Amino acid sequence: MAIEKSVESVGMKVTVNHGEKEGKIVKSSKTYGDVDPAVTDEAFVGTAKAITGMQEPIREKQVKVTAEEMVEIA
Repeated sequence: MAIEKSVESVGMKVTVNHGEKEGKIVKSSKTYGDVDPAVTDEAFVGTAKAITGMQEPIREKQVKVTAEEMVEIA
């Protein structure tokens, strides 16, 4: 039995820090879909920086989210 997998989709999840409110750190995240699976790491991080550079909250991290389809080959 072999498993064949293929990339179904790639997205970018960006988490930002809005600062402290009532003694707690407030964070939020936004996920962007339809990212080119062949994107370089430098382009990925550069895009996240460009997106958050236009916003007030501080960028904390960016996560590359890859969904893969796995099919069992008999």
